[in-house]
Amino acid sequence: MPMPLIQTSNANLQLMSGAKMLHILKDINLTVNPAEVVAIVGPSGSGKTSLLMVLAGLERASEGDVIVSGENLGDLNEDQLAVFRRKNLGILFQNFHLVTSMSALENVALALEIAETGLSFARIRDAASAALEEVGLGDRLNHLPSALSGGEQQRVGLARAMVCKPRLLLADEPTGNLDQDTGAMVIELMFNLARKQKTSVVLITHDRMLAERADRTLVMDRGRLSEKTKEVQV
Repeated sequence: MPMPLIQTSNANLQLMSGAKMLHILKDINLTVNPAEVVAIVGPSGSGKTSLLMVLAGLERASEGDVIVSGENLGDLNEDQLAVFRRKNLGILFQNFHLVTSMSALENVALALEIAETGLSFARIRDAASAALEEVGLGDRLNHLPSALSGGEQQRVGLARAMVCKPRLLLADEPTGNLDQDTGAMVIELMFNLARKQKTSVVLITHDRMLAERADRTLVMDRGRLSEKTKEVQV
């Protein structure tokens, strides 16, 4: 039996908001296996994005353990966390977060250049080109984000997230700014790439049909994580 890629044990997150302490995540116990796709649904403000932040090491759990790809994130300093993210994570945002002054090729190449120092320009260019080909943008390599549709920009974001072949992809409402048909195409590409590269995926979504396509669907409700039940609104 392979070791889980993600294993959290009673993970809590508490943050100050003004003079008030907010208990955002409550005793989160989450296991995600290699190459597994897990969807997390639940109402806005329930803690879904905060959980992704903790799994990425962008927020530290206040209590409990968060182990990702064999690393206990609570034991790592900020520099070590940055290295951990470069080596293990891809992140796909709802808002595309492309560098507006860079072409599609340059946006993807930048991610690879940061993650794998020492690669030649030719290898970076070829890998970035291949990643964009994978998402159907081989004819858009030199286009700036302003010349791309929303769906094309998100496909650039997907290529950027997957170009380093991460062990884990964290996707936060990746179809939230797309129409239904375009969103479905992006998700199909994401699932296909994840299966091809054997990448685990933790996906936040409000889309019921999308959530049902995952291997498992979990529910976040007022900071607590549980298996999905039919009564929960997503």
